[in-house]
Amino acid sequence: MEIKIDSKIDDRYFDREIIGFTIKLKSGELAKIDETKKTLEKESENGFLVIYTIKSTYGKNEAKGIAHIYKSEEMARKILPKYILEKNGIKNGKEETEKK
Repeated sequence: MEIKIDSKIDDRYFDREIIGFTIKLKSGELAKIDETKKTLEKESENGFLVIYTIKSTYGKNEAKGIAHIYKSEEMARKILPKYILEKNGIKNGKEETEKK
C-alpha cells in the first residue's frame, strides 16, 4: 500500500487540517482504515488524526480518501458524528459508563 497526499487544506472554522490522499493498492487488496491511519500518522505528528472517508475508484487499483487532523481528541469528539468516531476505533466515554 502506497499513500500519496494530494491536498492539504487549513480549515480555520473548525480548527483542523483536511488532507486529501490517494492509496495505490495491489490487485485484489482493500484499503483498511487501521493501516491507512498508521501511515498518515507518521506525516501528522502534531495532532489527532481521524480518517473521514475512503472510497475505492471503480476499475482502478486505487482508493481516494479524506482525513482530518485536530489539535486534540476532545475537539474531534465535539465536531464529528458518532459513526465516524466508531469507524476509527474511538469509544465515547459517556456510552461506556451508561452501559455498565
